[in-house]
Amino acid sequence: MRDILLLGFIVLLCLSMFKKPFYGVLAWCWVSYMLPHKLTWGFMNHFPVAQVVAISFVVSLLFYKESKKIAWTAPIGWWVAFNLSMILSFLVGPKDYDAVPFFTQVMKVQIFTFLIYIMLNSRKRVEQTLWVICLSVGFYGVKGGIFAIVTGGENRVWGPSTGYFSGNNELGLALLMVVPLMYYLGQTLTSKWLKYGMFTAILLCLMAVLGTQSRGALVAILTVGVFFWLKSNRKFLTMCLLIFMLPIGYSFMPDSWHERMSTIVASDEESYDGSIQGRFNAWRMATNLASDHILGGGFDAFNPMNFNLYAPRPDDIHDAHSIYFKVIGLQGFPGFFVFMAMWISAWRLANTVQKLVKEHQDLLWADQLSRMLQLSFIAYASGGAFLGLSYFDLPYHMLISVSAIYVIVKRELKDKEPKKPPQGFYAKQAMYR
Repeated sequence: MRDILLLGFIVLLCLSMFKKPFYGVLAWCWVSYMLPHKLTWGFMNHFPVAQVVAISFVVSLLFYKESKKIAWTAPIGWWVAFNLSMILSFLVGPKDYDAVPFFTQVMKVQIFTFLIYIMLNSRKRVEQTLWVICLSVGFYGVKGGIFAIVTGGENRVWGPSTGYFSGNNELGLALLMVVPLMYYLGQTLTSKWLKYGMFTAILLCLMAVLGTQSRGALVAILTVGVFFWLKSNRKFLTMCLLIFMLPIGYSFMPDSWHERMSTIVASDEESYDGSIQGRFNAWRMATNLASDHILGGGFDAFNPMNFNLYAPRPDDIHDAHSIYFKVIGLQGFPGFFVFMAMWISAWRLANTVQKLVKEHQDLLWADQLSRMLQLSFIAYASGGAFLGLSYFDLPYHMLISVSAIYVIVKRELKDKEPKKPPQGFYAKQAMYR
């Protein structure tokens, strides 16, 4: 019955796209992040839901009558350059068994994110997209938070069965990226009870982050906490809230969690456990590979052959487990430079938005949202240092959101400017009229 209901809802969504193509954006985000078909046990579990939604979305765009003009910003320019770097790295790299499907998957994410950006031309659309993303990812956070509380944190919290954030570490990072956005969206609610509900959901998501028992997530949650205080307009209240909440969450977790977190810092490299030493080995391999091949090793760089050639310990084969070293290994140092420039430019553009709207009360939403998006970047930058989610679609959705907000703000400010009176020949014509 659940499968039939889901299929019917997907069909209705696809049909609605031809009336309003923006529904395709919301449907794609829902299917990509929540993976609703994986919550069924019948035929829908293996049904190509994403492909059906994607095809319907693309076809509906062909009849989309609104302007499809691309609004260029610095982050979008760097993003395009990063995609060109990926394509070049793939073309010159070996086409091994895993390289082609990985590259295909990444490019699908990038293309659809670009199509979404074209349609984010209003505040309402930006917020609607973020609502779908936050509710989809937050679903696993609320469920995981309840699980962590019920089990006393003894068992790890995991993400959906498939997808970019199926693992415990990946789920922790994804949740930390959406929590600041949930905070912003909660401020837009008018109902007191809905605000309480959102605040409860945020607390459960944070509990789920702790329940993942991810060391990288702990580093990220502390980093985000510091920047949340810095970006807050009510610093004293925020500090009191953090001082009150962090000890409670920390003391709630079991001894096994404390023992695992205590291994984050060690006196020397040999004192770290095998997982962390494997990361160090993979990072050195990626650096050595990029030093030998300017464009990196392609989309299957972390393979046994490259470890045998470039790793200090050839038999210790690991994924990069770092957004930075993953890009270095796959795309080389030029690709890494573009990758970093992309995120730095997105951060700076968010700062620009905050300066532009500082004295415009009706645009303060852009100030608040851009600040929360910066916190999402901080979560990605800190937690991603220990996870290989370089091509995860969520941070790219944050990037296009910042660019869309900037374009919307510039348009709104331009509309507010007083129109200049006609000059020269046209001024004289107006006078004679």
